[in-house]
Amino acid sequence: MDRPVSMIFQLKKLVTNFSRGIAMGVADVVPGVSGGTIALVFGIYEKLLENISKCALCLGKILRADFFGFRQELKKIDFSFLLPVIFGMLVTIVSVSGVMVDLLEKHPEPMSGLFFGLVAGSTVIACSLLNYWNLQKTIVSLVTAILFFFILGLRSTVFDDPSLWIFFFSGFVAICAWILPGVSGAFLLLILGNYAAVLSAIDHQEFTKLFVLSIGAIIGLALFSTLLKTLLDKHRDLVISCLVGLMLGSSRVLWPWPNGVGVINDDGDEVTSGTTLDWPDSDDLLIPLVLGFFAFGLVLAINSISKKALLKK
Repeated sequence: MDRPVSMIFQLKKLVTNFSRGIAMGVADVVPGVSGGTIALVFGIYEKLLENISKCALCLGKILRADFFGFRQELKKIDFSFLLPVIFGMLVTIVSVSGVMVDLLEKHPEPMSGLFFGLVAGSTVIACSLLNYWNLQKTIVSLVTAILFFFILGLRSTVFDDPSLWIFFFSGFVAICAWILPGVSGAFLLLILGNYAAVLSAIDHQEFTKLFVLSIGAIIGLALFSTLLKTLLDKHRDLVISCLVGLMLGSSRVLWPWPNGVGVINDDGDEVTSGTTLDWPDSDDLLIPLVLGFFAFGLVLAINSISKKALLKK
């Protein structure tokens, strides 16, 4: 009886971790919802970060040609946990990317309104992660928001046919969302101007671009995992204050008027992703506004339900 019970238990763990990966994958595709936050909600964030750090150490051993050390570090990784989570994420990202590309092409302004609401809701949640607010944290958030708002104003359009270097840099930066709760990888791609291009590469299976994106992510993971873990351990509230400022400053490219995504409209014409803010005509206001408020409420509702679920454990 022990062996069948053990197998059932292992299968249950496998399905559970795969399901967690699916939830994280959905979060990583949609700007404003962080895969790291979902991991935190499920209670696996610390375990995920620990295994990611071990993977980074393995990579470091290989780069130093320390193959014995690599084998020793490899044994410490909990693959029964990590692989189902990663596989669940990949399956979801590949499945959802085509739908997202289609929505971005046909409904750019409503999608921007949806994204704006998602990020606004995530900003409120990020604020609640602070132990308390004081003058220092408020100043850090405001300065970060102003600087980021100004920096994003220097980029007037999304990347047109981005080079492989842009894909490398996108992977390098977006991987932070796996490590840092509160930041969405899709959100980072969006403000970099490469969100639609990455989704299109996934949907059309452009393996060269995806390979370069993955290399950037692996290198970013190796460099950032230990650093961000240290920063979170020692300066958690200041890091979150910066995240709040980053989200506030991102309004420059998330604002739906003009479109903050930069895609192709229904007529096949290129939509300019401007960084100068405008106000919509009354005919263009309702749907993005409704979607924005819906997304804002949805993020807060999911967060509330997740907190209640954690309290019951």
